[in-house]
Order: sequence, then structure tokens, then C-alpha cells
Amino acid sequence: MPDGRLFTADAPFLRDMASRFGTPLIMHDLASVRERADRLKGLLPGDARLLYSLKANPLPPVVHALQQAGCGVEVSSLGELGLVGPSSTMLFTGPGKSSAEIRAALGAGALLSCESATEVARVAAIAPAAEVVLRVQPGHSTSAGLSMSDGRQFGFTEEEAVAICRDLPGALRVGGLHCYVGSQLPDTAALVTAFELVVRTVTGIADAAGLTLRVADLGGGFAWPYAAPGAGPDLADLPDRLAPIVAPLRARGTEIWFESGRGLVAPSGRLLLRVLDVKVRSERTTVVVDAGVNVLGGMSGLGRVLRPATVPRNLSTPDADPMRVDIVGPLCTPLDRLAVQVEVPQPHVGDLLCVDNVGAYAASAALSGFLSRPPATELVVDGLDAIGCWRLRSGHEALDPPGGLV
Repeated sequence: MPDGRLFTADAPFLRDMASRFGTPLIMHDLASVRERADRLKGLLPGDARLLYSLKANPLPPVVHALQQAGCGVEVSSLGELGLVGPSSTMLFTGPGKSSAEIRAALGAGALLSCESATEVARVAAIAPAAEVVLRVQPGHSTSAGLSMSDGRQFGFTEEEAVAICRDLPGALRVGGLHCYVGSQLPDTAALVTAFELVVRTVTGIADAAGLTLRVADLGGGFAWPYAAPGAGPDLADLPDRLAPIVAPLRARGTEIWFESGRGLVAPSGRLLLRVLDVKVRSERTTVVVDAGVNVLGGMSGLGRVLRPATVPRNLSTPDADPMRVDIVGPLCTPLDRLAVQVEVPQPHVGDLLCVDNVGAYAASAALSGFLSRPPATELVVDGLDAIGCWRLRSGHEALDPPGGLV
């Protein structure tokens, strides 16, 4: 399975799945998930741990496949915590942890990544002798697609981290540091620059605070296209360039952790959708499909993240002449756009289209509650074997408030 792609000759299989399960249909291939885990772990130092960030795709079979492939987990909610099985490496992150989340995370054996002095005090009040790691901000921006250096809600500055290490409440212990530069780092050079920055940051804090680093989480940023054809960058030279960067940590006996979300699961997913209408006009052609921002790229529909450069394939007439079109979903809003002026083999009503690389940030990041439309069906396959179907819950649930309604 080269470059983590699933189903290199897949059109008949995909058409059959769409016929059996309907559209819109998001397919996740566990064989691709395992392949990506093996490949990404192979790029890291042999004694390093790779954590899967559930925010990319919390679908239970995907999570379990990655745990079985030897990945630890990085979670940031009680919902995500409830999806994971026992793990020797579990990190609970997020800038606003409640007391209930802290208790649940500690009870599950997770290591808490603390983000402020207030949060450190909250942990100490619940578990005075707990071990935590401190999340620290990277020193400056990089070429990340989404940089964390300007995320003021995340973590300590270097000076704050040193100060809190010197004045910990109770018997609380700081066992390590956690620093994440950003996502979608485009090549080996960008990853090397990011990891060099992180190692300088965490070792500098440790030396200034007299801290023994049991764990150093260096983050990730392993890139992959989103809802567009293609594969991630060639990282064949990363192991040789990474070894001297992490050498100072290995010399201290520090456990080295990395994180990845989309880099592990993005290529495992494909979205199948049907053409509902084709409006041909002199200025441009608009193709209406049965999946919009309620299924894919929902946060971009609100202008919160970059819109996906969606370029679907036409599985019904793949050899037709290409046609430049806008692709929109069925929602009653002008924001429901999947692509603008992309070339697709001429589509007709009823054609089946396929969007590659949607294994990350698809159903769970979509506007599934908007307009009360049902979420997409998610089909899990393993190679050419269908495993089962899932669907996110949607709609309102009536609650019975304590004391009754006033």
C-alpha cells in the first residue's frame, strides 16, 4: 500500500459500497491506519513513543486499531477518555480542565499536561502527590499550517514554567515537559526546525529549574493533505536528522514522546457523495452534492479554519472531459461550499464522486447539528472486508433538571 493510500484500484469497490450503504458515506480503512502507524513509528527513534491524538478521528475502531499497533493516546475530553482502552502511555491535554476531568484522567492512569498555575493548584488539591507534565509555549512561530506559538490559552511561558517548578504546591511532582509547535509542518526541514526548538526549550527549562525530565513530549506536526488528492511529504531522511536533535534528551534518560493525528489517519478515509444537481450558466457551473459542511470541513464553513481544497474524483465517468466547477452542498446557506473552480470529469446528476484523504477532521469536525440533517454514515473496512457502520448522534436530548422546571 504505497504512501498510505487505500485501495489503489478501488472504483468498483467504492461504487459497490455506495450502492449498499448509501451516500454521503465516509469510509475508513483499518489496513491503511495500521500501515501509517508502522511507517510513522519507523521514522522516529526506536525508543520513542508515538501518541495518537483522538481529536483527529475518535471513531472507536480507528482508535482501537492504533492502540493495537502500539500507539499511546492523547485525549482532551471525558468523551475521548471513554473511547480508549488500557494504555501504558496516555496524556490528557487541554487549557481548561475541570475538577471532574482531572479526577477521571488520574483515575484512568493518564498523565496530565498542566497549562497554568491555577491548573497545577487544582490538581494538587485533588491529588497532592500526583505527577504531571507542564505544557510550555514554543518560543516563536514556524512554518506550521496552524501555529501554537500565538495560542495564548496554551501552556506556560518558559519563565512561568521555571517559576512553578521552584514553587510546587504540596507534594506535586513535575515529571516532564510538553511542547507542541504546530500542525502540518510541510517537510523534513520544517519538522527538524520545530523539534530543535522544542528540545532547546525543554532542556533550557529543565536546567534552569533543576528539573529531572522523565518525559519530554515534543509534539508532532506530520503533514497530510486534507480532502484533496496526494500524499504527505517524503520524510525518508528524518531519522538521520532527528537522532542528533534528541541525543541530549536520551543522555538524560528521558522518555521521548511524539504526537500525531492527521498524519496517522488522514489517508485512511474517503468520502463518497452523489451529484444532486448541475447548474450550467454562462459565467460558471455549480454542482450540488448531498454532503456539505455538515459532513466535511464544517469549521471552515464558519471561517474558523482554512477551507479544504477539495478536488473530488468522478467514479461514474472518470474519463469524461474535465470541467471547471464550483461544488456546493445541500444546506440552506451560501457558506456551504466544498470547492471553488476545480476541475472534475464532467459531472451529471446521479454521478458518484469521491473525496480522498478525509480520515481526519471529517464527521467529528463537521457542522452536524446545523439544519438538523443526519450525520454521514461511517463505514469501517479492513482492506476489502466491511467491518461495520457507525454514525454520530445528533439532535437534542430532553433533560430533567434537578428540582424541576421553575
